[in-house]
Amino acid sequence: MILRRVVKHIRNQEWTAIGIDLVIVVLGVFLGIQLGNWNEAQDEAARERFLLAELRVEIAESIEQLRIVQSAFDQVARSGERAVAFLDTEEECGDDCWNIIVDFFHASQWQQLLISRSTYDEMRRNGWPRSRAIVDVLEDYHRQNDHNNTGLEEPPTYRGLVRGLIPLAIHRPYWTTCYELTDGEERYLEDCPEVVDRDISAAGVSAIVAHPGVHAALTEWAGYISGFGATLTDQIAVGERALNLIDTELGDRS
Repeated sequence: MILRRVVKHIRNQEWTAIGIDLVIVVLGVFLGIQLGNWNEAQDEAARERFLLAELRVEIAESIEQLRIVQSAFDQVARSGERAVAFLDTEEECGDDCWNIIVDFFHASQWQQLLISRSTYDEMRRNGWPRSRAIVDVLEDYHRQNDHNNTGLEEPPTYRGLVRGLIPLAIHRPYWTTCYELTDGEERYLEDCPEVVDRDISAAGVSAIVAHPGVHAALTEWAGYISGFGATLTDQIAVGERALNLIDTELGDRS
């Protein structure tokens, strides 16, 4: 319709009308582009906000996973310290062989720090979050997790060594009475019932004590893991700062 009007005005040499028509066309194109850009920006903002909420869930779940691993490693450290103390006494296990063998087994437990970052990686591919403060704290959080996980990439030497010395007759009773796995959380029970003959436990303790490599391997692992809880506390604190920044960002956009 506009085109027919312009052609008509040109034939009639109505230059003022032609100018008005051209202004209308240019203005319409400009407003159409602006509206399209605005709609695209709104869609991007909505998508970023959705992913930001998902990112909050991802970080909160990873913090909970870190707390679970931290609790498990605290148990490992306590058992390791008791087992090293027993080895240092150079005494026989007497009537406490079962509890001592359980400590040796608990001390061999190992986990990695496997936390999800898929939402964060997706956001970064899109140039989000646009908040530099959120990006900086999350980079610190994941960098710290990568660093912490470096020492856990492979099971400790002690783990395979001591488990090869513990009698097979103890393995199944240990896993059924001294170990729990609930909703992904591992727990190592420190007061589990004695379900094997004392002679079997005593034989296991004797084999462990007699092996020349156990003391050094256990000391190394127990020493490493005993300080790991504080490291995870620092990482959790960084994650909580990220949650606070995300909450503020979501609140500002509501």
